[in-house]
Amino acid sequence: MKTLHLLRHAKSDRSDNSLADHDRPLNKRGKRDRLAVAEHVRGWPVDLVVCSTATRARQTAKPVVAALGCPVRYDDALYETSGRGLLDVVRALDDGDDAVMLVGHNPSIEDLTRALCGGTPVYATAALGTVGLDVERWADVAEGVADLTAFDTPRGRSV
Repeated sequence: MKTLHLLRHAKSDRSDNSLADHDRPLNKRGKRDRLAVAEHVRGWPVDLVVCSTATRARQTAKPVVAALGCPVRYDDALYETSGRGLLDVVRALDDGDDAVMLVGHNPSIEDLTRALCGGTPVYATAALGTVGLDVERWADVAEGVADLTAFDTPRGRSV
């Protein structure tokens, strides 16, 4: 059994139009929400976090990784990819990692959830879904073989 946690980055700051999309940081609400996510997941058994290289995703992941106490890998493939692109990332994960968190973007997070589970909730910024996969190897992950076992949004958390 494998577990995949899917975290959409927290709310970003769009006030500086000179910044490229990849370089946008979190806004005040995003900084607050990432701390709530970190507190929510503190102590969870996660073997690895795979994070988009975008600034807002990296800033979201930083306190989460600290709360989980696990390694993080930054991957360009999580930025501006499709749900199918995320599925390729998942299938390439090391089988020694049983629980992995992806920190990425919409619409790809929702697209991956829909592909794996047959449907998806709306992932607001800083929303977190947990998908249970009845497979022994990540390479065996296929569309429609998973269940969304938990879903959490910023409104359900507090710091």
